[in-house]
Amino acid sequence: METKVETKQQPTTQPAAEGVGKHIVSFAAMILLTAVAFVLVSYEMMAPSMLIPVIVGLALVQVFLQLFTFMHLDIKKHRMTVLFMMTGLFIGILCAVALWLLEGPFL
Repeated sequence: METKVETKQQPTTQPAAEGVGKHIVSFAAMILLTAVAFVLVSYEMMAPSMLIPVIVGLALVQVFLQLFTFMHLDIKKHRMTVLFMMTGLFIGILCAVALWLLEGPFL
């Protein structure tokens, strides 16, 4: 006569710990990017003509970190959301370039 012993598996906390670590690293990176931008502006470490593109680049990196870390856009079920956001980003860049060309040295 055999007796079956049912054992309950304990849920692993590995994914939760991995998620917390990912959030902490991303948050630290965002704080570092903000500090770099602040130092560049406050200590005038660059020429003003180069400062704005560098700060915009740092801001774009920070936006993508926030979207994919805290908004969880790296999960596969958010493909349409990512598609709409990338389309909006493309239209925004297109409008910014058009305005820059209208105000730029061509006039």
